[in-house]
Amino acid sequence: MSPASKSQEKLNNCSTKGFTLVELLIAISLIGILTGVLLAVLNPRGIQAKARDSQRISDLSKVKVALESYFSDNRGYPTSGSNWVLVNSISGLATAYINILPIDPKTTGTICNSASAWRGYAYKSNGNSYLLATNMEIASMGTTGCPNSTLGCNCGFFGGTAFYTTAD
Repeated sequence: MSPASKSQEKLNNCSTKGFTLVELLIAISLIGILTGVLLAVLNPRGIQAKARDSQRISDLSKVKVALESYFSDNRGYPTSGSNWVLVNSISGLATAYINILPIDPKTTGTICNSASAWRGYAYKSNGNSYLLATNMEIASMGTTGCPNSTLGCNCGFFGGTAFYTTAD
């Protein structure tokens, strides 16, 4: 066998197992592009915000049921004076009418402080009627307008993008 045919045979016997660097770079680039598109479509932050807003609506519904039970027994709602108070500070409601008063999933700031991004559950009552309110993260999950003109929605957090209110 000639030396040229030996080197040709060696080349033919070389194993071509594995991927080249260029093939690996192309595959990694495609995976990165697909991941970016998938994250843009799924919007995980939006899904989480919607879940928190749903939790807020559910929590306020539970508080509303507890307030109506309180009203049935006492012929009035717990009063808050002329100010908004946090739902978890309503006296006489916990344990007797609701096991645990809910807390907003992202409670922050001071209630009714328009200078800060406030999140929480607010309550206002004169004994005859009440308002429950919270800030929503997604505008379409919120409500517009004040459902009770007697008490008024005069809290700074209503200047936000979205809110949810419920009344008696």
